[in-house]
Amino acid sequence: MTKCWAAAFAMITLSACASAAPPTVVGQGRTAVILGTVGQSEWCPAGAARVDLETGEYAFTPRAPRAVCQAPDLERPTVEGRLDASRLRALQQAFQRTITEGLNACRGGRRPDEVIISNGGLHVLVVTTGQAMDAAPTELSCWTAAAWALHDLLDETFPSPR
Repeated sequence: MTKCWAAAFAMITLSACASAAPPTVVGQGRTAVILGTVGQSEWCPAGAARVDLETGEYAFTPRAPRAVCQAPDLERPTVEGRLDASRLRALQQAFQRTITEGLNACRGGRRPDEVIISNGGLHVLVVTTGQAMDAAPTELSCWTAAAWALHDLLDETFPSPR
């Protein structure tokens, strides 16, 4: 399962560069999935979380503790579970906001209001509905406020060791 999860994450991350049109339909009993990096760090590779927002089921691979994150034989097992109702509701609301506002503030040639520089590696945020998949741009300065809020909530929901 862990190898499949890693392969799927890599495929979705690579396909995120093509960024489809923003999804517009989400609701009860429908496809609603978040995939994103968590535990960003300039020293260690980020962790990853995938959440099914209809069932609350998740798969989470934490970032390793800094003291061992560069060990060549390091394994980071994926933890699977189900979110409690309040945490799931918060993620659903943040997800809906990203569906409404979009993930990319630089669409249509718009310029970002500020420049964001990060040593924390590639930040990934992908949202999927039954209609489409959309990804936040690789340029952090072009993330919408809704995209940042969803990513921050995902990061808070799945903390990594320090």
